[in-house]
Amino acid sequence: MISRRRHICGTLAFGALLLACSGSAAAHAQQSMGKSLVVYSPPAVSAFLEALAEPFAEHTRRKFGAPVHVDIVTMSAPVAWATLETEWPTPSGDVYIFYETNVREGIRKGYFRQIRPAFTDREWGRFDSEAMRAIDTGGYAAPLLLTSLVLAVQESLAENAVTGWADLSGETLRKRFTLESALSVGAGYNVVAAAALVEGSDWRDWFRNGRFDEAAARPALERVRQWADNALTMTRGSGTIRPLLARQEALASTWWWANTVQEIRNGMKLRVVYPEEGTITAFQAGPVVTSVTKNPAGAMEWVKFVHSDVAGAIANRINYLGRIPLSGEEWTPEWKSYMAKAKRVPIDEFRALVFDPAYNMAFIDAYSRIVLEGR
Repeated sequence: MISRRRHICGTLAFGALLLACSGSAAAHAQQSMGKSLVVYSPPAVSAFLEALAEPFAEHTRRKFGAPVHVDIVTMSAPVAWATLETEWPTPSGDVYIFYETNVREGIRKGYFRQIRPAFTDREWGRFDSEAMRAIDTGGYAAPLLLTSLVLAVQESLAENAVTGWADLSGETLRKRFTLESALSVGAGYNVVAAAALVEGSDWRDWFRNGRFDEAAARPALERVRQWADNALTMTRGSGTIRPLLARQEALASTWWWANTVQEIRNGMKLRVVYPEEGTITAFQAGPVVTSVTKNPAGAMEWVKFVHSDVAGAIANRINYLGRIPLSGEEWTPEWKSYMAKAKRVPIDEFRALVFDPAYNMAFIDAYSRIVLEGR
């Protein structure tokens, strides 16, 4: 577990955005605003949330007369969920970001409170309509991120040397690419969905009446095993992918679109390959507020701030590309390019099913045996 904070200085233009976001303090006069918040964040989101911490303190100082200080605790969503369950009913966090399956289970168990009442109809209506359909939590969370798995490929490879997922089986990349493991990181599940695309397997047939059908899933899992055997290594997130690409030990990797584009911006000699079979995509819910938070007003204000135009401006400034633009926001050139080039294949339902406790243990068992043990 890592707890860290990033402080950034505002400009005059950014100060104007803060004022616009602040609104009238009179409307909140009856709220009791606490002095601090603890926010649990997955590693992929932490840099963005850390960049919001100091502007949020300034926002609450302007709006309520006193700053609210946010401590970002970086922890993977599955570990944070296990921590919440263990600590309940006195969790150490006020706000969390979880996978949608965890959000739904938490709603059933009474862990969270609705965020919808904190938003006006106009504010709520600015969320991307496709994302809202995918992240339909009854007002407990709103969509924040688009996660999209692509192939990050070294520029040194010929332009058409790698064009799709099927190339992970070929000689061009033999022992020179990395592949995400489903036992280590959520992106590994997306790799299985990519294998299903290659095999022409309908993953809806894998999950029936509370039972995981291993026989139906086997062709896709055997394809992942073939990829794993051909790979340099199986990775467990960006921290293990980045150095292998930077040292050019890996010629390619399955990686998030936003991370790949950010590294290209930072000077890494890569290109994004949108696989010809389809770009695997899923929406991710934003922050949820615990029903027992000691600072409900501060927690709700934080959630609104994360989903605000101010947050959008900060995301663009720090090159955080995975955030879904709100209606009325100007798209970045990278987002425009992505929307034009990626043949998106949504797997929100697949991820909901594969993380469902009714199926997850059986899926992991099959993945371990077929992909990792080869039987």
